[in-house]
Amino acid sequence: MKKIIFILTASIFVFNHAYAADLKTITKKEYIDSNTKRLEQEFDRVDTNKDGKATPEEQKEFAKTIAEARKVDEALGKLADTNKDGKVSQEERQKILIAMDVNLDGQVTPEEQKNYLKKNSTKK
Repeated sequence: MKKIIFILTASIFVFNHAYAADLKTITKKEYIDSNTKRLEQEFDRVDTNKDGKATPEEQKEFAKTIAEARKVDEALGKLADTNKDGKVSQEERQKILIAMDVNLDGQVTPEEQKNYLKKNSTKK
């Protein structure tokens, strides 16, 4: 459980750090208060049986889910980088998002991502 909380806290710090240019000086209490809802949502993703506890099994399953999502993101990034410069431009990103959104609802689900990857990673 400590690992999950550390990972969640670290991810929030990194997320917030990326937007440092838009941030103002805040107190520790303001920082904690502003991230409590996000931490609760993340905990709820781990606590799949909704008993208010994150068991070792739930933590392991959550870690697997995150690892799988990272692999999918990495593979999609490689597919999106059509000019092979090692970066995904805004234009490349937009093209792959449009291509993945098969139901045209403006949202790309994990299932749509996996289906796109499965369909396109075999083309070579």
